Amino acid sequence: MITSSTERLASDQVKTTTVQNEDLEISSPGAAPGAANMNPPESVGFSRGQQSLDHSVWYNGALMTFLATGEDTHGQFGLIEAVGRRGSDAPPHLHHREDEIFYVLEGEIVFSVNDRTIKATPGTMIFLPRDVRHSFTIESEQYRMLILVTPAGFEAWFREFGVPAPAMTLPPANEPAYGEVQRMLEAAPRYGLEFVLP
Repeated sequence: MITSSTERLASDQVKTTTVQNEDLEISSPGAAPGAANMNPPESVGFSRGQQSLDHSVWYNGALMTFLATGEDTHGQFGLIEAVGRRGSDAPPHLHHREDEIFYVLEGEIVFSVNDRTIKATPGTMIFLPRDVRHSFTIESEQYRMLILVTPAGFEAWFREFGVPAPAMTLPPANEPAYGEVQRMLEAAPRYGLEFVLP
């Protein structure tokens, strides 16, 4: 049976509390540190630029540059530019804490989302809500895309399992993909991440 979101909302019980003259911080249960303060204290503007070596890591054959992190956005979102080559694919997984948006700038990437396949070319945006199984395969020789995670927090995964980029270049082609699989599987629950194993 298919229900509309309005019908689902009407059937959900909602508990309300009245609070006067107080700032509330609302975050998801089990949220990553620094995630989702729903009432940020102020607007934020900053610029690191794409060539920010201090904010870049090599991760699974890609150069990941953190354009915005939870520390920058009061936990609202993280924005990452990923540049990589064929073979830096993501295995099937789910995020239980954050939604992801991918915006392809260069190259061709095939996303598998549950049982759907979406071929993304420059200008394609893919929205992946939390708790949706997905993976992607790089079809072109190289790609460049923006990754938005909301709320912030998951960018810490790339820092933990990446290495500081010594230059704004792709890692060596012979770098092993997902070289620390066992440690990743053990750490995944801390990040609300679940790998879908065959």
